Amino acid sequence: MHAHLAPGHRISMPSEITCALVVRLAAIASGVAVSEVVSTSRRASRRVSTARHIGMYLAHTAAGLPLTKVAVYFGRDRTTAAHACRLIEDRRDDRKFDAELAEIEDLLRAICGAAQ
Repeated sequence: MHAHLAPGHRISMPSEITCALVVRLAAIASGVAVSEVVSTSRRASRRVSTARHIGMYLAHTAAGLPLTKVAVYFGRDRTTAAHACRLIEDRRDDRKFDAELAEIEDLLRAICGAAQ
């Protein structure tokens, strides 16, 4: 079990691998460290919070993981993961942000699809 999973909580290995990939993609795209994205600290910078929100959004929408599994991986509550998804969905009205996120989604879907 990884340090960023809440004590006593586990998700399946394929889900954990998918989440780890999503976190790396979100961290690279946002220019933050992977360790910051999965940190359970509530005092993250806006940039780190955005990367974490992107990670949760991608894990749920592009990778198709249930919000409960996404929340467990990120050490958060399901409602927090749902809120993160809504925040990112609202930001998709920005064409530049939407285009950048679409590229990451396409990559993630290609990888996840190839793994099935």
